[in-house]
Amino acid sequence: MSILDILTLVFIAVLILTGAGFVLISSMSMHKAKDAYSRINSLSPGTGFGMPLLVGTAFVHHTWLHAFEWSAFITAALAILALIIVSSIASNTLSRAAYLSGAPVDPRTTPQELAEEPVRD
Repeated sequence: MSILDILTLVFIAVLILTGAGFVLISSMSMHKAKDAYSRINSLSPGTGFGMPLLVGTAFVHHTWLHAFEWSAFITAALAILALIIVSSIASNTLSRAAYLSGAPVDPRTTPQELAEEPVRD
């Protein structure tokens, strides 16, 4: 095993542990959150950064083992793009659904702009 192979494996390990760390920290912070809005907000880093990092790392590992393949690259790129887009849309949709359902807001949350009447000119 050459030094380049060892460095590549270390790089892959760092990336996979970083992605898994984001997912783990997000799940731990979701457990500690006091209201639905905070839980949804703490989920975003795990799904918006951690999961794409895991997919990207899987692509790097696949490329290291099997050489570059366009089909694997396109699949990984589309998966990463979909994870980022779906993460942001899902967070907004879940927050809006929680608000419209009347889920209570933690009193320590400030400002609460959704609780204010809209300003009409």
